[in-house]
Amino acid sequence: MAKKTKAATVQTAEGGKPAKRGLSRKVKIMAGGALAFALVSAAGGTYLLTQASSHATGRTAEAEAPANEGIPVPMPVVSVASVADAKPSDYQIVQIFKGEALLATRDNLVRVKVGSSAPGIGTVTDIQTGTNGGGAVIGTDATLRSL
Repeated sequence: MAKKTKAATVQTAEGGKPAKRGLSRKVKIMAGGALAFALVSAAGGTYLLTQASSHATGRTAEAEAPANEGIPVPMPVVSVASVADAKPSDYQIVQIFKGEALLATRDNLVRVKVGSSAPGIGTVTDIQTGTNGGGAVIGTDATLRSL
């Protein structure tokens, strides 16, 4: 038995040319522009708005720069206030790695290295790594050892 196959029919537009499939070039360009606008708006539209307002008033970004541009301004740092002065028995060694130690108290974590100071321990003079993964943090006022 012979198989019956259907012949593919080509739809033709005016003039006998095959009909175009898909979106027109204008629609693609408009969709690309809309997508670009949406991405820019989501990722930093405030920059565009500030630049547009400065150009509308005739000001430039250089004119709005502060006078002390060359002087570095330190960032504000929050100081941690503990409830009471820490004692050496309040600390636990969490981790010792490459000459640094991470110590835990009831309230916070403290990262120390040789030369830094911590309440109750004093100035850290040495950090020793043990063979079992533990170690010791030796300070001027106290020595902490992990078990």
